[in-house]
Amino acid sequence: MNLHWSIGLLLLLGVVLQVDWITAKPPTRKSLPSFLKVCHRDSPDLNTCARESYEALRPRLMEGIPELYIPAMEPLVVPQVKMDQDSGAIYLHSVYRNVKVTGISKHTVNEMRLEPSKLKFIVSLTFPNLHLESDYSIKGKIMMMPLLGDGHCMVDLTNITMRTELIGQEYKKNGANYLKINTVKVKYELSDVHIHLDNLFNGDKALGDRMNEFLNENWKALAEEVRPLMSKALVDILRASVDKLFSSFSYDDLLPKGNN
Repeated sequence: MNLHWSIGLLLLLGVVLQVDWITAKPPTRKSLPSFLKVCHRDSPDLNTCARESYEALRPRLMEGIPELYIPAMEPLVVPQVKMDQDSGAIYLHSVYRNVKVTGISKHTVNEMRLEPSKLKFIVSLTFPNLHLESDYSIKGKIMMMPLLGDGHCMVDLTNITMRTELIGQEYKKNGANYLKINTVKVKYELSDVHIHLDNLFNGDKALGDRMNEFLNENWKALAEEVRPLMSKALVDILRASVDKLFSSFSYDDLLPKGNN
């Protein structure tokens, strides 16, 4: 999945919200932060409460919420990402360093639905404009065309919508009820992508301009080529992040019973 727009999408579609979660060691059980509005699973206004709780957290996303293992969102900085694909029409090996993402916090919540009886959680977000910059190194082929470069890259994505569905299962740990996520489904759509890669083909401007033009003209076809791998990557990272959250706090803490 090694087009530069695809690394941008992977980092930008909420996946980036989980980068620090994956590498951090789960702490021992502790109480939820006092600023978090807790909703009760059997409340008739559960979905309204969940959205209000989330909206109350949004101002904190700029600087991150360490109590919930959420890194700073504006900008989100990732030291390094390695991505490779060697199947289908794309054969690439690439490394992205000093990745900087902006625009994540300016999103719209389309849907936030909790179904405790099914242990199902559904969230849909739209990001109007997302911008990524990084240093890159890439070598390979796209649709039989060679691609070689080492420099700075920029990716702009417009109207990215991601819908995530989680289905869990309860289990006991240390006398408390916890939740393990068994199923993660992710669907995403985007309306436009613009890419610019500096210093392609050892600085050959003519070749570099043609490749940038090719990538921008054919991004839709290339996007479909990498969609299965992209979806799998999103699922894997989201699963790691939610496992981190649910292993840190019990289900009874996150979504307790009772209205009082």
